[in-house]
Amino acid sequence: MAFMKLDNGELLKNIRRFAKKNGLTLAEVATLAGLSVSAIYSWKQHTPSKGTLKEVAQVLGTSYAKLVGKGSRNDQVTAVDLKKVVENQKNEFEYNGQPVSPAQLKIIRNVLKTMFERGQS
Repeated sequence: MAFMKLDNGELLKNIRRFAKKNGLTLAEVATLAGLSVSAIYSWKQHTPSKGTLKEVAQVLGTSYAKLVGKGSRNDQVTAVDLKKVVENQKNEFEYNGQPVSPAQLKIIRNVLKTMFERGQS
């Protein structure tokens, strides 16, 4: 996986946007993430660790990827074949910021398979 340099301005903009969406101030986000009140503001000068950003993302109810701007820059809808996605062993999944285990992924595959088999009969 290639290293992506974070744009600290974009990062702070995203944190502010998600905080506002959740009715939180940056100080409240910092406190809920177990950080000092000034921590988030200091990210203008340095980039926090991935673990710290994951904590902040969890507080804000979003993913690490969306928080750091790795997600789509627009809100266009794209059709995805779920079978291809869940069967591709290279994909890694998260739910609410938590990794999906192989056992959980197997359950998801079985649920989807059963749901669509019943829908076709």
